[in-house]
Amino acid sequence: PQSHRPCPRREACAVSRFPHREGLGPTPHSTEVSAPQFVGGPCANGSRRSRGSQRSKCTRVSRDASCIDRTTMSSHDLAPGKTGGKEEEELLPALFWDGTEDWINEDNCADYAALQSLKYDDTTPLERAEEYKLKGNDALKYKQNKLYVRKAVQQYTLALIESFDDDVLRAVIHGNRAHAALLLGNFGKALEDAKACVKLDATNVKGLFRAAKSAYGLHKLDECAGFCDAGLRLEPTNNEFRVIIKNVKKQIEVDAKKEKRLAFARVATKEAVSTFADRKLKLGPHVMGTGEHFPEIVTHSDGKYPANVFFWVLFVYPESMQTDVIEIFHEHATIGSQADTMFGPGSPALEWDSAKSYTREKVEFYYQSNASAVYPPNVLFYKLMQKHGEEPDDGETQRPEWTAPKPDQRDQKMIKVDETKTIGEVLAKDGNVIPGHPIFYVVVRDTEFREKFLQATKTTQKAVSVAALQA
Repeated sequence: PQSHRPCPRREACAVSRFPHREGLGPTPHSTEVSAPQFVGGPCANGSRRSRGSQRSKCTRVSRDASCIDRTTMSSHDLAPGKTGGKEEEELLPALFWDGTEDWINEDNCADYAALQSLKYDDTTPLERAEEYKLKGNDALKYKQNKLYVRKAVQQYTLALIESFDDDVLRAVIHGNRAHAALLLGNFGKALEDAKACVKLDATNVKGLFRAAKSAYGLHKLDECAGFCDAGLRLEPTNNEFRVIIKNVKKQIEVDAKKEKRLAFARVATKEAVSTFADRKLKLGPHVMGTGEHFPEIVTHSDGKYPANVFFWVLFVYPESMQTDVIEIFHEHATIGSQADTMFGPGSPALEWDSAKSYTREKVEFYYQSNASAVYPPNVLFYKLMQKHGEEPDDGETQRPEWTAPKPDQRDQKMIKVDETKTIGEVLAKDGNVIPGHPIFYVVVRDTEFREKFLQATKTTQKAVSVAALQA
């Protein structure tokens, strides 16, 4: 008799009679048929597994594999590009297997098969294969619980290890194991078994269907269409193959549009990198919470005029902790002309400047040299590709592994801006790294705060230099 006491390891126990987590099987109060006890229940002799045996397991149960129903086809079920499955883990000796192993195949199941064969000394290999197949089919009746699906994989593998000459039966078993792999979301293993199935029996429609479904999941669209065509030749009215072909055609159109966008983004990005290099612009990671606003490049369609560069510029008022943003700052405009617009006669008053200190004659502009590290060319290319809204995952551009080095504070100085220079000329100066976007600090000359602001920078540089010498 089984007592339904709460499992003492509610969240960790994967072998309790009634799984506690949602989606792992029927509960004591469910109207569903109770699952067999060879997985997730008491041992065959009626004794419950001890805690110690649970701790000895080196495999873990994957609870996030998607469950795919063979009879239901939709664009959601057929989301391409999901490789599925997880890296196989090292298994315990076969004597300790309990059906929770991530994947069992002919290569790692030999010892377990030898142990199982002791039960069937008086049967033929063909009879044993049939028996294992039936057990696998029984386990798949409870496919909502991944433990049972793994048990089915184990039984089908034991069947395939047996030496028998019935190719049709062997094809069926490969097809069933492909179905189990699909339920586990392992499209790679599913495709291997489905191919083995149709190789042994080219008329196995289920094998072709599972091969098509697996190939679609791996984004092998041409291969998927081939399996569908073969299936329709056998069953011209089979609507499931037609649904897959319809999704394949849609995905091909989506891929073509994406490739067109990627091609445009690559050309535009290469031109942008070249333009920045010609103008001696150095771009780096942002240092404020305003993110990255890379310069915009505007070209003329007729090609008669050179490209123009526009900047997203942040003006910071450190004394009052206020900011202004100029979203379109032409590269040939001077800082002085922008100051006339911001602080000259007739310009809007600053609401927070009650003392009217920020006038055209009194303001000064500074930038911090070496504010951030400079992006390497490959990192900058990747960042600009993302700016176009495209993730360069096509193999041509890989995600770069780069960590921005911390700038040396001894190289960071407040540099006064020459207001007669264009912003392009100011940003091209040595040591002026654009940290996500240009940043200029606005202070009022001949004030106590200005002196403290500039002195703080010098004090920091001196402290860092002394510490370096002491080290």
